Amino acid sequence: MNVAIIGAGWAGLAAAAQVLQAGGSVRVYEAAAQVGGRARTIESAALGLAIDNGQHVLLGACRRTLALMRSLGVRPSDVLDERPLKLATLNGRFSFHLPPWRAPWNLAGSLLLSRGLGGWASWQHLFRVLQDARRSEVSASLNAADWLASLQGSPALLEHLWRPLALAALNTPLEHASARLLARLLAESLGADAQASRVLIPRTRLHALWPAAVCTRLGTQLVYRRVHHVEHDGHGWQVDGQAFGQVIVATPEPEARRLLGTLDHASAELAKWPRYQHAAIATLTLQLHAPWPQPNPMAMLAPDPRLAVNGHWLFNRHHIARDPAERCLLHVVIARAHALAHLDRPTVLKHIVRQIDGQAAQPLPPVRAHLLVNEKRATFDAQPSLCRPGPRTRWPGLFLAGDWTDTGYPATLEGAVCSGLRAAGLALDDQRA
Repeated sequence: MNVAIIGAGWAGLAAAAQVLQAGGSVRVYEAAAQVGGRARTIESAALGLAIDNGQHVLLGACRRTLALMRSLGVRPSDVLDERPLKLATLNGRFSFHLPPWRAPWNLAGSLLLSRGLGGWASWQHLFRVLQDARRSEVSASLNAADWLASLQGSPALLEHLWRPLALAALNTPLEHASARLLARLLAESLGADAQASRVLIPRTRLHALWPAAVCTRLGTQLVYRRVHHVEHDGHGWQVDGQAFGQVIVATPEPEARRLLGTLDHASAELAKWPRYQHAAIATLTLQLHAPWPQPNPMAMLAPDPRLAVNGHWLFNRHHIARDPAERCLLHVVIARAHALAHLDRPTVLKHIVRQIDGQAAQPLPPVRAHLLVNEKRATFDAQPSLCRPGPRTRWPGLFLAGDWTDTGYPATLEGAVCSGLRAAGLALDDQRA
């Protein structure tokens, strides 16, 4: 089998890995200077380091990603810091700690270990939410806020747990987020076994988790150039004049529209795709003059209405980074970061540092250098009733992959991997038929 894969983000590389492991021949085309898509490495002159373009976190529930890593000879324990789920504000006023016990005892244990959740009524609500997420098919048209309210919502959980989780997982406010997508994430993490809810923070760059192993196997079949034309010649597919049996388009949605737009009946097919609204995520990396030994590598930041910009999550590399040069780094994640377009970088830095110092038990060491990366199209808005296209298209032998396709997940790394594996599986099935 001979497959062309257009796009070397996590979806495209996952598809390539599956085809190679099945003994197929594959060529991967990437328009950018490096692989990874929206989970790529950048060289920062300011920091003097190569770092990820943003902070990403996996969960134990990311079973396909973890299985892919193992199949490529990468042990997750070597490259990921693994801890029981603990969501706690930096100021210590709120914490949700899920111990590594079998369900439902882990939820019962969290009643004793957590703080600021509002008492027994909140825990009854939490059980109802997870029970409903596991047992029923939540309506596709329902938004997450209304779904949670229908389960006798708890104000404390709404503000301290559900809103931060919706921003972290969907990058979409509860009132506009798909209840079905949030319910699936909860069912597969908090509502599943103890391993599924464990937090996995990369100890190294994302490229080393598994993409590097795929790139090594591809060798010269990873081509860094933009594809101009995809067409069917009556027998197979032509990608810029080169013949392939199947094609997997694993690009962002606008590029997929461009590539498919010249095919027969393209207008009717592409008209079925939704017009995605995209949301930004920014990461402010602080390089400190000295390590800042906070006890937890991940903390929630409480909003401060006096500030022009607020961070949502703080990641401290002190305890977990494999590279000693990264142990003085902090990553501050700013969800829904469109407002940053109107702020200069010194203002963003000043306000984020003020937010951290106002909530931390000990002040930050002086900042030596910083880097602000704003991914303006980091995710699509995970709205209700968003009819995303599946991996099959109307053109036999041409498949779609990417976190924007119908994966059952929001725009996450696990969703991207799932889409790539599924598209590759369909291509392999077609070849065998």
